[in-house]
Amino acid sequence: MTNQKVSKKAKKKKGQSKKVVKKATNFSWKQKDYLLPLAIILLITFVAFIPSLNNHFVNWDDDVNLLENENLRELSGENIAKIFNPKTGTVIGNYNPLPIFTFAIEKHFFGIESAKVYHINNLLLHLLCVFFVYRLMLMMKISRTAAIIITLLFGIHPMRVESVAWVTERKDVLFAAFYLAAMITYLKYILNKERQNLFYGLTLGLFVFSLFSKIQAVALPLSMLALDYYFKRPLDKKLVLEKVPFFALSLLFGLIGVYFLAENKSLDDTTAYTFIDRIFIGAYSFCIYLIKLVFPYRMTALYPYPANLNWLFYVAPLGGFAVLGLMFYAFKKNWRGLVFGFAFFIVNVVFVLQIVGAGQGFLADRFTYMAYLGLFFLVGIGYDYFSKMKPDWNKFLIGGMSVYGLVFFALTWQQCKTWENGDTLWSHVLKFQTNSHLPYANRGHYWRGEKKYDKAIQNYNQAISLNGKKAPTFNSRGKTYFDSNRNTEAIADYTSAIGLDPELGEAYVNRGSANAKAGDYTKAMADFNKGIELDPDYLNGYMGRSLLFSTLGQFDKALGDYDMCLKLNPYDAMIWYERGYAKRMLNRPKEAMADYNKAIQMNPNEGIFYYERAKAYLAMGDKAQAKQQLSIAQSKGIAGEAEFIQQLQ
Repeated sequence: MTNQKVSKKAKKKKGQSKKVVKKATNFSWKQKDYLLPLAIILLITFVAFIPSLNNHFVNWDDDVNLLENENLRELSGENIAKIFNPKTGTVIGNYNPLPIFTFAIEKHFFGIESAKVYHINNLLLHLLCVFFVYRLMLMMKISRTAAIIITLLFGIHPMRVESVAWVTERKDVLFAAFYLAAMITYLKYILNKERQNLFYGLTLGLFVFSLFSKIQAVALPLSMLALDYYFKRPLDKKLVLEKVPFFALSLLFGLIGVYFLAENKSLDDTTAYTFIDRIFIGAYSFCIYLIKLVFPYRMTALYPYPANLNWLFYVAPLGGFAVLGLMFYAFKKNWRGLVFGFAFFIVNVVFVLQIVGAGQGFLADRFTYMAYLGLFFLVGIGYDYFSKMKPDWNKFLIGGMSVYGLVFFALTWQQCKTWENGDTLWSHVLKFQTNSHLPYANRGHYWRGEKKYDKAIQNYNQAISLNGKKAPTFNSRGKTYFDSNRNTEAIADYTSAIGLDPELGEAYVNRGSANAKAGDYTKAMADFNKGIELDPDYLNGYMGRSLLFSTLGQFDKALGDYDMCLKLNPYDAMIWYERGYAKRMLNRPKEAMADYNKAIQMNPNEGIFYYERAKAYLAMGDKAQAKQQLSIAQSKGIAGEAEFIQQLQ
């Protein structure tokens, strides 16, 4: 009797145990014990990144991707087509049209006076990725606690900051959102026998969107193979054939990416390293990423190549071999979680180890955004293993991870502040990289933009002293001298830039402006002509020469340059105004009127536009309209010339 009762109780407990396991692996949004942890994780992640919402744009690719991108001047069908056309949509050799398209939408509706909207959207996309990670981990049949640990690490690890707090890195959080969603739909495809065609099609479509966001997405087919191994899918014909479209897309986008990077000379190796050296650099980068998982030290926007490789680079391959050896041992032991975690990390980081590409640095925090998920997974299953083998350790494990989480939270909060503006960004880099000229040059660019010319010149001087005797640096310092009315020094710097790089068309154009300012129109014209010859698509070249033609009274020649300016940039109201002025001076008031109308349509608050339109109306004999336009101009701060006002009496 007693034994029977005990047996029934044992069966009851056994049944409850099974029920709990089922609850932990079969996820439903209706279960509060799943929703509450997710809500808390999202809240913690949001709070950790709050400082990023106060950040501005930085002079580290935000200018070329967003602020000065000609394809973003107007949200139109023509410009959208240019964004997605690889020939016209690449930026610094990078083809990532989807993030650029999101910038175009934001710029159209919110402008670029403030960066807040852009930072909010970056953070929202990161939170979406956190949500997808949580969902994916629950599908991986690990414990709910392990899924929580992995997701929280993904959300607040300090190495996330560069991808979230930097507007340009919209491509990271965007490609990852589609990448993770594709992994979820792929798991639905392999775990469910129903609607497989739907989930396969969704996976393929999401993969395409991810590829349009960042070339790093080419690793998805390899990640899918890692999932196949983890879920014990047999390596058969079906498994191979279903991957063919994915590998074909990876190859296509990979070739497109390499082609345009090479065309932009982004793959040109400016170092003296051999290919063997680069293998050691790649191995060293691999090991550094492993170390920074646990100890995220010296996180900066730039990790310049060292002048010489020290002994650490040459022993670094031992770390890589150790990981591969551990993976092989785990494979033999059938420890699928361990193999999957390392495999996912490797396939998502291997293409960014700078073994082939050169670039300006050999490391980047942003390269770990997706790859670290594999290592976070190892932390999660490590928790599951030790909590099961040593139940008494559970409180210590949770306590230790909580302390670690608080440290990561604090580091992330603080790291977000380093991306506030160009000064904070490059000053932070200079805490660790004092022997590189680039941070000084970039900080100089920031202060020049802020019209703090003395600070800018100090930074340019420091950059030049650190083996920075490069044409762009002299050109930039020359522009600072020009803006601060130190014209003689500006001409000297432009001349130095030309001596270092005789093909730098911008330097000739800038010297042309300085010579024109000095009243030496002959030299100015020669410089403008040479600059335009070297760089036929440089807008400022035509602008400078057109103004010089106007100064010389050669308005017919100025018109040709204004036409070219409008071809290069039809969205600048001032160019339309200047062309209208040249036409009026050539006694073509009707044609001038059309240009003035266009300028006013684009910028209705500029008083000088109405004043010049008044003159055009008077030239056409319409005194009443001329008076009306003069009145509007005066209401906008233009007093007007006494002689012209007298003519309207």
